[in-house]
Amino acid sequence: MARRNQHSREELQGLAIQAVRDLVSENGLEKLSVRKVADRIGYTAGMLYHVFSNLDDLILQANADTLSQLLEAMTDTADRSAREQLQHMAAVYVAMAREQTPLWKMVFMHQMQNAAAVPAWYLERTAALFAQVESTMAQLAGKQTPEQIHLAARTLWGSVHGIAVLAADDKLVVAGDVNEQAMIESLLQHYLNSWAGK
Repeated sequence: MARRNQHSREELQGLAIQAVRDLVSENGLEKLSVRKVADRIGYTAGMLYHVFSNLDDLILQANADTLSQLLEAMTDTADRSAREQLQHMAAVYVAMAREQTPLWKMVFMHQMQNAAAVPAWYLERTAALFAQVESTMAQLAGKQTPEQIHLAARTLWGSVHGIAVLAADDKLVVAGDVNEQAMIESLLQHYLNSWAGK
């Protein structure tokens, strides 16, 4: 591994973020530490503290990568109707929960140390996901107000998230061992039919 004089700050940041993703995929979030990240990339923990504020910062940066990948995949919806877009977004979301469970869980289960505030830049990343759902639902809204669209987008996605949690934890047997994609299709069909007045 190249030493610090062979990596720029940006390169070191990228190496550390990838190391976080790899370590969490291998061992889970609970065993992650700055020292383990530093060991993985051949640097000292002290050097990483010149690039990241703390472990929370490292985790949030890695989560931002996961959110970017998720949003990119969710918005790959060219030439689809609004309902098809929502179906695609939900399928991608649940698939990531099933296939990249540790990284998906890190996004939604990480708690800031000492009840620190989540930085604004990260809240903007998470808001972008809801904004995509909301803008797509607005195409089906008819006479619904912006407030009603806002609430409906979060209600629908909260339900999608619940299915994703069951899929991630392999707990769908609780629901009678129903396929998660069938659950998503049923949820979207019935919720959107009722909400959009179809």
